[in-house]
This record gives sequence, C-alpha cells and structure tokens, in this order.
Amino acid sequence: MILSVNKELIFLYYEIRKIILKNQSQKGWRGKIIENLAEDLRKEFPNIKGLSLRNLRYMRLFAESYPAEIVQEILAQLSWYHNQALLDKVPPDRK
Repeated sequence: MILSVNKELIFLYYEIRKIILKNQSQKGWRGKIIENLAEDLRKEFPNIKGLSLRNLRYMRLFAESYPAEIVQEILAQLSWYHNQALLDKVPPDRK
C-alpha cells in the first residue's frame, strides 16, 4: 500500500510540473509561476504538506530530468525523499 501511495504522489508531482512548465513557457520566469502556485496551493490546502516553494522547484527539476516513461517504471518506486536526493546529485548544468 505504501508503494502505491508513493507512486500516486510522484505522479501528482509530475502533473503539477506540467502546470509549472506550461505557465513558464507562456509568461516566462518573470511571471513567478512557482512562487504564485506555492502561495495559491498553501491557501487552498492549508493542511497539506509537500506543496512548498522548495518542493515545487524540485517537482519542476524532477520533470525536466526524467522522461515520463522512467517516472512510471522506476522512479515512482522510490520515495519522494530519495528522488530529491538524486536530483541534488545532478550536475549544475543539467538543473
């Protein structure tokens, strides 16, 4: 059951990245898309953890770093914490 919940969480984060990337492509970085989304999510879901500005930035990096096929097959089996640790190891030119 824990793996199933983790998998759904990873997929949710991957879907949130679509919102971020779509809006950033339309409005650019000056639109503060991630910052505004983090604030909106905090207001809408005050009791939900994991929707912080820092975590949203990880979501964006996560989606840029891995194709959807890899997420579905392998990375969804790792916890979000372990995925963040992998992202921290990515060379700066890939971020």
